[in-house]
Amino acid sequence: MTDPARVVIEALRLDRWSAEEVDRRARSALATGVGGFVLFGGDARAVERLCRELRAAAGRPIWLAADLERGAGQQFAGCSELPPPAALAAHPEPLSAARFAAGLTGREARGLGLNWVLAPVLDLDIEPDNPIVATRSFGSDPGQVTALARAWIDACQAEGVAACAKHFPGHGRTRTDSHMELPTVDAPAALLADDLAPFKGVADLVASVMPGHVAYPALGAAGPATRSPEIVTDLLRRQMGFEGLVATDAMIMSGFGSNPAVGAVEAVRAGCDVLLYPEDGEEVIGALSDEAERDPVLAARLRESMGRSDALLARLEGQEARGGDCEGSASDRPSEAGASLHLAMSTILDRSGDALRGWHRRRETELWIEIDDPSGPGATPQHEFGAAFARDLEVAGWRLTGTGEATPAQRIVLLQATPRGWKGRGGLSPEAVTGVREALATAGLALLIVFGHPRILEELCTDGACAWAVEPIMERAAARWLDCVVSRGSDLAPRR
Repeated sequence: MTDPARVVIEALRLDRWSAEEVDRRARSALATGVGGFVLFGGDARAVERLCRELRAAAGRPIWLAADLERGAGQQFAGCSELPPPAALAAHPEPLSAARFAAGLTGREARGLGLNWVLAPVLDLDIEPDNPIVATRSFGSDPGQVTALARAWIDACQAEGVAACAKHFPGHGRTRTDSHMELPTVDAPAALLADDLAPFKGVADLVASVMPGHVAYPALGAAGPATRSPEIVTDLLRRQMGFEGLVATDAMIMSGFGSNPAVGAVEAVRAGCDVLLYPEDGEEVIGALSDEAERDPVLAARLRESMGRSDALLARLEGQEARGGDCEGSASDRPSEAGASLHLAMSTILDRSGDALRGWHRRRETELWIEIDDPSGPGATPQHEFGAAFARDLEVAGWRLTGTGEATPAQRIVLLQATPRGWKGRGGLSPEAVTGVREALATAGLALLIVFGHPRILEELCTDGACAWAVEPIMERAAARWLDCVVSRGSDLAPRR
């Protein structure tokens, strides 16, 4: 039996919609027979309750997924936040760091009722102007990325959830954001072997792979890889031998194409098994149904995809969970919470040089906040940037003030510059550059802490520290690192 709805994974936006709207959309999607949901935002308890209700209402195994590249706390309040992949790679013991982060992510995902973690990113960090990869990558070296990805995937999947390697065959060389347009990678096939290496290296291990909405002419894909049989069927399936689930990136992204109905049919023909986050699920289901009635080849492809999905779901349903519910979050387990914070502290990159010479924690210190383009549909902040940093420093005895008119004796500049969909650029905006330079030039003593890629320090031609991402745990790690360095002369951070 062919049921096209089963290959569609709808979105539930707890970060944007009311509880009533989430419930209405969930009921409507389940009535059409969708294969599951990808969840965004919300409180952990609400998410756990929602997952339980969705399973009961479906009456069959369904996919319940979330994008958790930086831990379950990236999406769900009350769960554990973790450093991004680039920070894990900078840890003194990167393999151990990757395993800890992935194990905790998998346990908390399973505890919430999720069965699919849309991570890790296997793209190489090789293009400074890339607007979407940067700190989401384990690095630029294919061997390092492969080793860390295998450690991450193995630890995550050991907790009874599927992991997802993305964005095949590699989003690292792009200079445009596939959320906004279709990027094209013009590199020759020989060069792209590096990009493919991490995916080839995990093909025997990872449960699912996500092709990117990127064109690769040298690999035979003039359009998005998501819709290219040359990429999904010929390269991933036949040449690499991948037998798991293939999922599209979000269909709402402009790189997928302007006609989702046509794109959905092409993606299934190309070899994709599930279609993530369409704008209009019913339109996509209708298009697949109509085409499957006319074309027995597409109908067979749909049955193949459903069988692959059902088999993986059954295997996960039968796997014993190791974690508890979100009392299983690190915030409720002191030993794990402490380990998460220590992990984050150990990833802070100290490139401060002599910038901290002469600082004293008892001296009045101004906190300057600079945010690089926080707007756009990809921005879903769950906290006030800088609040956790300030709170931990004040608890440690620092005298912090807000931005004033007088020249301060000491100024800490916090720069939020994390990669984000729809941001559209890899570097800083001219306004952010001007703001940071003004902040550093108009204080007696000044320190810049970048919550983004360490390349930003190079872009600004200044010393400072790198704290990688905007989660509160990274703010707390940066605050404790700073307090240790200034107050006790302890250097807890790896230097590069």
